[in-house]
Amino acid sequence: MRLIAKQQEGFIHVEQQEGYSTEAKIILRSISQGYHRRGAVWTYPFSSGAVASLFEAADLLKADLDADQYLQQVWHEGKSTTEQERTIRRLLQPYIDDPQLRLADYCTREEIEPWHHQKVAYHWAMRTSVLYLAHKPGLGKTREGADIIRGKITTGEVTEPEQFWVEGHFSKVFPKQWVEPHWAISGGVLVICPKIVLGTWKEELLKWQGIESTLITGGRPRKIYRGGIDTWVHICTYDSLDTIQDNVYDGIIADEAHYLANDDTKRFAKALHMRQQAKWVIALSGTPVSNMLPSLWAQYYWLDGGRTLSASFEQYRRQYFEGTQRQMVAKESATVNVAKRISRITYFLTMQQAFPGKAQKIQQVMRIPMTREQIKYYQQVRSQTIADILTGSITTESINVKLGKLLQICQGFVVDDDKKINTFTSAKLEALKGMLTGQGDFTDRRTIVWCQFRHDLRQVVRMLQRAGVNVLWLHGSMTDREREGVRDLWNHDHRYRVLVGMIQIGIGINLHAPDCVDSEGQPARCATTVFFGYNWRVTQLEQAMDRIYRGDQVETCLYRYLISDDVDGYYDDDGNKLRPIDGQVYECLQAKLEQATEISEESMDYIRRLLAA
Repeated sequence: MRLIAKQQEGFIHVEQQEGYSTEAKIILRSISQGYHRRGAVWTYPFSSGAVASLFEAADLLKADLDADQYLQQVWHEGKSTTEQERTIRRLLQPYIDDPQLRLADYCTREEIEPWHHQKVAYHWAMRTSVLYLAHKPGLGKTREGADIIRGKITTGEVTEPEQFWVEGHFSKVFPKQWVEPHWAISGGVLVICPKIVLGTWKEELLKWQGIESTLITGGRPRKIYRGGIDTWVHICTYDSLDTIQDNVYDGIIADEAHYLANDDTKRFAKALHMRQQAKWVIALSGTPVSNMLPSLWAQYYWLDGGRTLSASFEQYRRQYFEGTQRQMVAKESATVNVAKRISRITYFLTMQQAFPGKAQKIQQVMRIPMTREQIKYYQQVRSQTIADILTGSITTESINVKLGKLLQICQGFVVDDDKKINTFTSAKLEALKGMLTGQGDFTDRRTIVWCQFRHDLRQVVRMLQRAGVNVLWLHGSMTDREREGVRDLWNHDHRYRVLVGMIQIGIGINLHAPDCVDSEGQPARCATTVFFGYNWRVTQLEQAMDRIYRGDQVETCLYRYLISDDVDGYYDDDGNKLRPIDGQVYECLQAKLEQATEISEESMDYIRRLLAA
C-alpha cells in the first residue's frame, strides 16, 4: 500500500494507491476530525496532531508513506515538542511534590505572595506553548492567568496589539453570516470565559498585574466595535467569539475549558477558529472530566490539534473504548492510558494536595419520602415515558423533557404541556424548612441553598421570608452588577443567613465570606451548602460545591443532598422498589467525580514512576 501526502492551503491531501480494505478505510477515516474523501484522495484539516496521526496510520497499515518535505518537518517538530513537554513536566514534578523547594520570583503583587502551586503553574506556562491547569475551584486560577499574561508580555511572547482594517466579508466560522467592515487587532491576549466571570477577570487582571482589559459585551455591533480596541487583553464569552473572529491573538486562555467538551457545538467551532492562529494556549478548569472520559477529547484537540489524544474522536474511541459511539464502554486500561497521555501538559491539583491538612469536605445524604401526591404524579409520568420508549414514539429531545418532568416532581411541582406550573405538597421543601428555621440544625450557621429550577428558588425564598429569615438570592436573569451586589452583601453582611441560588450560575464567585464578622466581632463565614436540587451535569455540581471551599477557607465544609427516598408499593421490572430519578442522578454524579479523581491521581503517579525509574 502506498500513500502520497502533501500540505496545501491549510489542508493535508493524501492519495491512496492500492491497499483498499475495510481496515484501511477505518484507519484513514480516523486520521483527523472533519475529513473529506473524493475517490482515492483523502483531505484533512491541517494540524500537527493530524500530521502525527497520518504517520501513525501509515505505520499501522504498513504502508509506504511519501510525505512532502513540509509534512516531514512538521512531524519531526511535533515529536520534538512532545518530548520537550515531557521533559518540562518531569523537571517540575519535584517542585509539585515538595512545597519547600524554592522557585524563582516573578512580577506580581508583592504584598500578597503567590501560593506555591501558583508559582509552579507560572514557571510551567513560561516554558511551554500548551498547558492545561486542572486546578479545583478556589485555588486561584485567575491570578495564575494574570501572572502568566504578564510573564508572556515581558518575554515578548505577547506583542502590543495593533489595529488593522477588515473589509466586509462572509463569516469564517458560519459562511452564511455577513460581517460588516470593522477594525480588528493583531497581538495581545484573549481570555475566553463564561459570562458570569467576565467582571472577575477584568478585576483580577488589574489587581494582580495592573493590566487594563476590554470586555467584549453588549449587542453584536458593540461587541464588534470593542473587538477593535487595542488593549493588551480582550475578555469574551464562548458564545460571542464570532464577533471577534478576525482578530489574531498571540495567546489565548480558555477559562472553564470544559465548555469545549462537545466538538459538535457552535461554541467549539468558534473557539477552534480563534485558537488556530494563536502561538500559545492555556486551558483552565476545575472539572475537565465533565462527562466521564469521552469529554476529554475535544478539550485536548482544541489545545494541541490532536497531539495528545489523537486528531479525531473516532481514533480516540477506537483506542480507549469498546462498543458503539452511542454506547461506549471504557476499556479496562483506558483510565491509566489516558492519564499517561495527558500528564505531560496537564497540572491536576486538588485543595487537599495544595493545602495538606486543610479542612475536609463532609457530604451527607438525607433521604426524604415523597408525599402521596408526588408518588401519584411521578408514576403517571414514568409509566408514560416507558410506554413511549417501548413503542418507539419518543425522541432524544422528548426523553430529556420527560426526565426533566420527573426531576420536577421530586421537587414538588410539574410544568404541563401548556407551560402551566402545577404545584403540590413538596416533602423536600418541608424538610428544608425544618433545617433552616425553628430548632433546625442549620439555624446557627450561614447556609447556601442551590436549586435546579426557578420555581424551586421562588418557593424556597418565599418560605424563608415567611419564617422571618434574612435571605438573598441569585438567578440567571440578574445583570452582572446585580449579581456582584448580592455577592458583596453576602460576603460582608452577617445579617443575611441564607443565600438561595440557581445551580447553573454557581461558577467563578467566592461565597465563603472569609472576612465577614457578626455584631460581636466573631467570624461569620459560610461553610454549609444544601443541594435542594441538581441535574446530571457534574461540572455544575463541582462548581457549586466549591463556592465555599476556597484556598483561604478555614472551616470544614458540609454538603447536604436532599434526595427522594425509594417508594414502597411500587416496583420496577426486576422487583426492586421504585427509585426516584434524583437518587439515580446523584449516583451517576458520584461515579463521574470518582473517575475524574482516578484520572488526576494516575496522571501524577505516572510521572512519579518515571522519576523513580
